[in-house]
Amino acid sequence: MVVKALSVLAAALVVLSACGSSSGSAKAVVKAVSGGWNYALALKSDGSVWAWGANDNGQLGNGTTAGSLVPIPVPSLAHGVIAIAAGWDAAVALKSDGSVWTWGANDRGQLGDGSNAASKVPVRVSGIGGRVTAIAAGFAYALTLKSDGTVWGWGDDFQGQLGNGQNADTTTPVAVHGLTGRVVAISTGKGHSLAIEADGSVWAWGDNGGGELGVETGDVFQNTPVRVAGLSGHTLAVAAVVDHSAAIEAGGTLWSWGREFLPSGDYMGTDAPTPMSGLTNVKQIAGGWSFFIALEANGSVWAWGENLGTLGDGSGHDSPNNPVAVLGLDKGVVTIGTGIENGYAVTSKGVVWSWGNNNHGELGNGTVDPEGGSDQPVQMKSF
Repeated sequence: MVVKALSVLAAALVVLSACGSSSGSAKAVVKAVSGGWNYALALKSDGSVWAWGANDNGQLGNGTTAGSLVPIPVPSLAHGVIAIAAGWDAAVALKSDGSVWTWGANDRGQLGDGSNAASKVPVRVSGIGGRVTAIAAGFAYALTLKSDGTVWGWGDDFQGQLGNGQNADTTTPVAVHGLTGRVVAISTGKGHSLAIEADGSVWAWGDNGGGELGVETGDVFQNTPVRVAGLSGHTLAVAAVVDHSAAIEAGGTLWSWGREFLPSGDYMGTDAPTPMSGLTNVKQIAGGWSFFIALEANGSVWAWGENLGTLGDGSGHDSPNNPVAVLGLDKGVVTIGTGIENGYAVTSKGVVWSWGNNNHGELGNGTVDPEGGSDQPVQMKSF
């Protein structure tokens, strides 16, 4: 796989898991995967975190800057983690006690520890002031959802993606302003953020250069949340990527809006959510730099968008508006994840499949290909 353009996307989609510890002698299995730029994370059922790929900013969390072609443990996160989120070059983990831990680059305050010093090992986010229940990592920023339904974020705020009415980076958490009810889910993209409230309504803030906020504001960004128009009010999940957003409505219907990859094939985009054809009963959605993957209730995985090997269909052809089946997966997939230019699928037995870029070992199978990767899934090394 040859990279066609310089990517500047943050990892789009938070991967959440309600994992507990394994019991007895049962082997811990992978429950969630989340990728960033040239690296990825996995969460296992025993609450441990594993990482692989590039490590130039310490994003593997093991105290070094040496990369790895296979998953290796994050030593200080050997148990107790219930959710992971890989940002562009900084990672986030949520522990069962509600604390949040970060590691990697910190030039925009994306570690949330009150400093701009990078860290090769996890450090605790300071000043959230309550129990966190969900996390999301974007391009040099992160969001958290607290048990009281409020959303807090830190890091890059150039386009208002922290939602606090400012446009100033912050090294410690600040509250998102203007949400009208209790938030139940969050997602981050390159420069915009999404939230679902308890009534099923979707709210967006940050960059709106491609209509990704789903409302005609006349502005290139919004630094406080606005409600996405045109959805039914029964949204179950959202995903934010570069200049684009998607939502799963009750019944499994998928909607999308923004600059790219609309069902109409219009690359100019629209700020009005539009139903995506060709998919039924969608249960999960994840997105990378310029592509999406979706998991249907029957365990099948589909992809669309620009094909840098990221669609996993073996063709190398872009498919901006028609989902194509990811090859080699046997409908046993239970969760999906993405990196900037990678897709990941986890089966009910905890087997992980990966496809896309492999410049730094992002496939996690012990190989590296500085000129490309795999345009269809390969099985990762067991760990």
